[in-house]
Amino acid sequence: MSQQNHKEQIQPKALSSEEALASLYSSLDDLVALRFHVKQYKLNSQQKVLEQTSGGHPSLRKGSGMIFSEVRQYQPGDDIRHIDWRVSARTQKVHTKVFSEEHEKPVLLVTEQSPALFFGSRVQLKAAQALNVAALLGWIALHQNDQVGGMAFNQTQQAWIAPKRQSRTLLQWFHQALHLQHQLKQPGTTTPEPWQQACQQLSRQLRPGSKIFLIGDLLNFNDATLDQLRNLRKQAEITAIHIYDPLEKNLPQQGWLSFTSGWFSDRILPLNSAQKTIRSRYRHNYVSRWQALQKRLQTLHIPLVEVSTQQAALPQLIQHRVIQ
Repeated sequence: MSQQNHKEQIQPKALSSEEALASLYSSLDDLVALRFHVKQYKLNSQQKVLEQTSGGHPSLRKGSGMIFSEVRQYQPGDDIRHIDWRVSARTQKVHTKVFSEEHEKPVLLVTEQSPALFFGSRVQLKAAQALNVAALLGWIALHQNDQVGGMAFNQTQQAWIAPKRQSRTLLQWFHQALHLQHQLKQPGTTTPEPWQQACQQLSRQLRPGSKIFLIGDLLNFNDATLDQLRNLRKQAEITAIHIYDPLEKNLPQQGWLSFTSGWFSDRILPLNSAQKTIRSRYRHNYVSRWQALQKRLQTLHIPLVEVSTQQAALPQLIQHRVIQ
C-alpha cells in the first residue's frame, strides 16, 4: 500500500486548461535573461542585410556622417552656413537647419501580437518568437548605446513607447507587449489594417535617422501599408522580419486533416494531405505570398528575412546578418 501511494505521489500533475494556456505565453524573466546572450553582438546596417537577402543594392544615403533633423529659429552660436533662407524669408525670422550625428539612430521595435501569431506546431508560438526577436534586438541596441523604443500592437490596440537610452524603457516596452500577448486566446486570421494603422502612428512619431524593425507575420501587407513604408523609408532604415512556423510552409503527409480559422470556428476545411497535389498547392500558396512581399519590399530597398519558431532566434538573426 505504501509503495502504491509513493508511485501516485510522484506522478506529474495534469495541467488545467488555464495553466496550459498560460504556458504558451512569453515571460518577462525570459525576455530579460536574453540580455546576457548578446553583449558581444552589434546591429548590422540595413545595407548589409540587403546584400545578404538580395545580392546587394546601392546605398540610398551618402554624406559626411550628419543627417537633417529639423528647422528651428536661429540661436546665438548656430552655424550661419546652415541658415534656411527660404523658411527665414517666409516667416520673417531667421531659421537654421539642425543636424544630428548619423550614428545616433533610435532603434524602434514594431512588433505584431495578433491572432495570426497565436500559432505554433512545436516549441513555441509565433507571438512568443516575435518578442524573443524584439528583445534580442533591443538589448543589443542598448549595449551599443542606442536609444530603444517602439510599438507593440494587436488587432485592436497599439502601445507606443518613446525611445530612450535606458533599460527601464525597454522593460516598459516588454510589459506593454506582454499585456497585448496575453489578450490572445485563440488563433485566427488578421486583416491588413492593424499594420497599416501601426505604420501611420509610426510616421507621426518617427525621428529622422531611426532604425526600424518590423516583426510579425507581415504577409498580409496591403497597398496602403506599403505606401506608408515608402514614406518611412525616406527617413529611416527598415528591416522586415517575418516570423513563421514550419507547418505554414509544408503540409505533413498524415491523411485527412481538418483546418479551421480558430478553435471555436464552425467552418471546417478538410484537406487530404496524402495527395501530393494538395501538399504542392499548400506549399505554393505560402511561397507565392512570401515572394510577392519580398518583391515589393525590394523595390523599397527594405530587406525581408524569416525567423522560424522551431529554432532559437539568435543564430537565425546572425545567419541573416541582422546582427554580427
